[in-house]
Amino acid sequence: MMIARGKKTGALYMTAGARYLISVIAYNETSNLWHRRLGHMSEKGMKIMHTKEKLPGLKSVEIDMCEDSILGKHKRVSFQKNSRTPKKEKLELVHSDV
Repeated sequence: MMIARGKKTGALYMTAGARYLISVIAYNETSNLWHRRLGHMSEKGMKIMHTKEKLPGLKSVEIDMCEDSILGKHKRVSFQKNSRTPKKEKLELVHSDV
């Protein structure tokens, strides 16, 4: 299947004029795809953008459960600060990455 014709100029293929048509596959835009494109934006924020017609090809905003969004919002556990006992001698405690 041929998509387009063009003359090779260096590393590029230059198409000439409107007589050469480039075939484009129509892709059904989904709200989940836009959710990922926009950095896992909230459904509320996407609905606002949809009403302003900023999401071309999107018919409605309905986001499925996104595990990446859920994990990204989890609170990270910090290290305990009070359990450390100061060491008296140099090199008594050594941390290394093996």
